[in-house]
Amino acid sequence: MRKIHLYLLIFLIALVGAACGESEPEQPEASETFIQVINNSARQITSIELKLYQNEKVQASPTAMNADESLIVMEDAVEFDILQQDIDFDEPVTIEAVAMINGVEESAGQTEPMELVPGESYQFELSGDEELHFREMTD
Repeated sequence: MRKIHLYLLIFLIALVGAACGESEPEQPEASETFIQVINNSARQITSIELKLYQNEKVQASPTAMNADESLIVMEDAVEFDILQQDIDFDEPVTIEAVAMINGVEESAGQTEPMELVPGESYQFELSGDEELHFREMTD
């Protein structure tokens, strides 16, 4: 009986060791693009939706909000992961930002058609207090 327990214990230790040895640190996938949107306006935003258009059709429309459901205030940022299954990275994309403010969707405008490169990061801002504007931030 002791031998059976010993063999079971050795088997469990080997199984756990094999499972732990297979995990690797996560690396950014080359099949996704990261987009960060910063609220540089005085507007208090509930959520931000990005509508990604290709060939004049919405291909994806991810929405981001704070995890604790607090408002996105000035200088707060939200991030979006755009996956290869969401859009065709070989086609130009137009991005429209839509902010939810006081229960009302408000378009902040859209970009010119642009190429998104897998594995790259892009930074945009919402600015303007009376009327929201959406633009890519450049260095």
